[in-house]
Amino acid sequence: MRNPSENFKNRAETAREADTGIDTLFEPQIRQLGGVLVDAAAHGRQGLLWLIDPAVGKGSFWYFPIGDRLAVGAFDFALREEGGFFCDAADCFYFGSYSHEMLPYLGIDPTLPDRTVVGHAWKHAPYHQRVQGGARLSETFVALLPEALRDVSLRLHCDPVVLSSAIAALDGTSCPAGLPSLLDDMRRARPSAVVAEAFYESKVVEACALIVDWRLAYGRAPVALSAEDVAAVAAAQRLIQQDLAHPATTEELCRAVCVGTSKLIELFRLSCGMTPQEYARDVRMHHACELLETTDLSLAAIAACVGYSRQGSFSEAFRARCGLSPREWRANARALHR
Repeated sequence: MRNPSENFKNRAETAREADTGIDTLFEPQIRQLGGVLVDAAAHGRQGLLWLIDPAVGKGSFWYFPIGDRLAVGAFDFALREEGGFFCDAADCFYFGSYSHEMLPYLGIDPTLPDRTVVGHAWKHAPYHQRVQGGARLSETFVALLPEALRDVSLRLHCDPVVLSSAIAALDGTSCPAGLPSLLDDMRRARPSAVVAEAFYESKVVEACALIVDWRLAYGRAPVALSAEDVAAVAAAQRLIQQDLAHPATTEELCRAVCVGTSKLIELFRLSCGMTPQEYARDVRMHHACELLETTDLSLAAIAACVGYSRQGSFSEAFRARCGLSPREWRANARALHR
């Protein structure tokens, strides 16, 4: 039986020399940004994992390749000083959930909210990017080379052009319901080596199915929000993020941004793929994860920071959303950064 850990170790050692396949999208970038390849399995991950050299910055970059044509991954890092990377990008279709500070790198309006879902196509060409010092850059992504796009399209019984155009239509102003949460699930999941490939491949197919369904539901082009609607959603999201300890009701958000309840719910569904309260719960849990990873606060204190009066209620909600108890999450996160 194949040893998955040994397989990834051999892949990492030969990826730079092969200069083909999905690895060429990631290996040059992360090495130039100070990434140091480590044993992913020792940190509770399958696939390939780099930790940023502490002399350069902090954070991690992870991806799981499925063959040499498809990958899922996530990164979350910051450099101490301005840096950069150069690579010869392959033809690739790419979509993901981006942090607020990532948006300018995509040429997208930085006033859009955190965790904006964007899709785009990379063309085979030299690519150079400067990275600001101190900016926290994070993303959860799916990358498909053209061959993988065709394979997934066949599984979805659709023309590859339909899937590629649907991915390109993810412009940050609207996205399928459920897609942000699905991307979060990919980032948080810790499947075993035995099932990891099947798990991540099924998630990619599910994500692409959501994207195609969303595009077809709106005909030739999905609904794009007006500038006023985008501003209303962004304002409501800022209000949610400003005081996680005292979650605002949907009615309170509507009054603050001068939008009716049904319209605000629809705007959130179009732009975020979820209702305002689902978005608020996701933000609260995202912040709880950060506090568990980066502070020594007690679980009761963290519960209060994210709007729960009882530690027990917080722990139940956290396990339901993240698949682990808060204590287990903290232990795994600290093992990753050890």
